[in-house]
Amino acid sequence: MADDCTVVRFSREPSLAKIENLKPSDNVDKFTDSGHFDVFYVVCIALSIITYVLDIVLACFLLYFYFISGHGLYFALTLTFLIIPAFFMTTFSFRWYIVDHDDPSLERESVTQWIIRIVFLLLQLTPLLRYVDTLIYGIRSKIAAATGNAAKHAVLYRRMLDEDTNTVCLLRLFHCFLHSALQAILQLVILLYHIIHREKAALNINVAVLQAWTVFAALISIAWSLTSYHRSVRHARDDKVNIKWGGVVVAFCWQLMSAWSRVLALSLIATIFPAWMGCVCALHWGVMFIWLALGQHQTAACSSRCEELLLSVALGFAYVTAFISPRDGPSRYIYLAYYLVCFMENTAALVVWCVANNSADNPVLYYGAAGGQVIAFLMGIAFLFIYYRYCHPSLMNRSKIPSLDSDYLESECPGYSKSYNVRSRS
Repeated sequence: MADDCTVVRFSREPSLAKIENLKPSDNVDKFTDSGHFDVFYVVCIALSIITYVLDIVLACFLLYFYFISGHGLYFALTLTFLIIPAFFMTTFSFRWYIVDHDDPSLERESVTQWIIRIVFLLLQLTPLLRYVDTLIYGIRSKIAAATGNAAKHAVLYRRMLDEDTNTVCLLRLFHCFLHSALQAILQLVILLYHIIHREKAALNINVAVLQAWTVFAALISIAWSLTSYHRSVRHARDDKVNIKWGGVVVAFCWQLMSAWSRVLALSLIATIFPAWMGCVCALHWGVMFIWLALGQHQTAACSSRCEELLLSVALGFAYVTAFISPRDGPSRYIYLAYYLVCFMENTAALVVWCVANNSADNPVLYYGAAGGQVIAFLMGIAFLFIYYRYCHPSLMNRSKIPSLDSDYLESECPGYSKSYNVRSRS
């Protein structure tokens, strides 16, 4: 019996059979709960696609306006923060495609699929294709469950989770921190500079409005990427309960307010002392990179120590604006330390900005920026407490994914390995 069934094992060890050779199962009750891929899951993926596309499109519009208006420096910086993150994501995505191709337990892709992948890779839009693949696996798993093919539903659902969690969400985190965060700070600094020095450096009103929308879209992208990542990770863990829609909304508000407070504080200090802001961010990144490189190994997403270091570099940049827990386990003290550091840095930046500016020159900007930064930080902390007090799914429930019931798979597939929770690319 072990020769004609599939071991759902997301590791480098080959499965006992491929998806095409699944053994039909009479025990369909184990797999009838296919509601994990439901309308809410599709809405979350759609929001991810919308925020990603909007972020890219607005940056491209800004490039066009900067080019025709002769702002060469703004054009170069905006283009740099657009191209480098895209290249970084493309490199990782291509590497993961190669790893998947070498895994004998996975389906072989057709020539047409590889052509489509190469086109999206060349266009530097690989997250879009990953989102589409996630939807396709989810729809196929739904169809398999509806037709009573429980084992195939289990495999396809796991493939969807693997694509969503280990690839597209991780790539989107790279994008939001290497592109969205830097783009938000850059455009907000330019906007604030032209507002403060409006007599010396006039800016076209259309460009100013587009900058404001770009900053807003970037903040939305950061907040949603973090929220979507945590939601997807809990979906992929068999010992974790899924986050409900109310928890997703509260977590999004928490991440949005925290990101807005951090971006605004860094932008304010950058309008006065850009070198200081650069030094503070570089020091912050360096400490985080050393901590990640020495003590936190990201083996679930990387296949070599070199890739782990590259990922540590990216996460170090991420920690300049937000925090992502690099490992499972209690994180309250880590969050406490991180937000204390951010509070001290934000407060110092705000004090320096207030001292260097005169409230009589532009009282709306002066009090609005100062009040907005403080209120956003406090609201972020408030939403953080609300989430962990009322919305966090803290109960353990190992039957969250009935399609991967260990007793069923052990009985159907002798030799089944229980280490299937997170698929390793090593």
